[in-house]
Amino acid sequence: MYADDIKIFKVIQSTSDCEKLQEDFDTVQNWMNSIGLKFHPNKCYKMSYTKSKTIIPYTYHIGDINLENIESYSDLGVTISNKLNWTEHIQDITSKSYKKLGMVIRFCKMIEDPDAILLLYNTIVRSKIEYCSPIWTPKTQTAMYAIERVQRCFVRYLFQKLNGFYPKYPNYIEYETLIENLPIESLESRLKNNQTKYLKNILTNRINSSELTSNIKFRVADARLRDNPDNNLFLVPKDETPSPTISAMKHYNTMNQKPDLFI
Repeated sequence: MYADDIKIFKVIQSTSDCEKLQEDFDTVQNWMNSIGLKFHPNKCYKMSYTKSKTIIPYTYHIGDINLENIESYSDLGVTISNKLNWTEHIQDITSKSYKKLGMVIRFCKMIEDPDAILLLYNTIVRSKIEYCSPIWTPKTQTAMYAIERVQRCFVRYLFQKLNGFYPKYPNYIEYETLIENLPIESLESRLKNNQTKYLKNILTNRINSSELTSNIKFRVADARLRDNPDNNLFLVPKDETPSPTISAMKHYNTMNQKPDLFI
């Protein structure tokens, strides 16, 4: 059993709550000792999520080792931040994707087949970017552009590889024009399509979660109206903090051509 297999949390409003959380740590540690397993305290951390400027100070420990207080950590490849946003994850995958793209470009010096180059890019770089994307798909154009820049670099490289040159300003070719002539979609389009697939997997029980299913609300047309004038399938809460499911429903409602989610 690894440290990231267990997460213990509690709403903290007083020092008494901190002490109860420490008791939970002790209980889990005693249970693991009873079955012959041990924690690796140096791989266990404490993270606080709060909108308050002040945090109740308390030092948690496992055995004789105090837990390190951190602001972010990687959980199964996704960077979780105590700010409860995906800025750090997007920065992390963007940085790693540039490094992987550099590796692909170096490896492809002797490769002339564009299909082989595309396959390497899709397998090594794009798959890294799209991992768990329904959870963290950017809400701002700035963040989306930062991700798209990785593929822009690849498309420019591929054009130069195939043609021996890449036209510079003011004669450069627009990115959108380049990808129209390649078997490749924009990353923004793929990330949003992944949101739709995520919804479909919930509705068809490929993702078997009653909690996620209960978050999906359908819009029922007013009996006084002939139809749904907005053509919106989902009823999206206005005051609720956006979750992956709510974000996916919002995106689906804005689509011009809506795919069938039930087949």
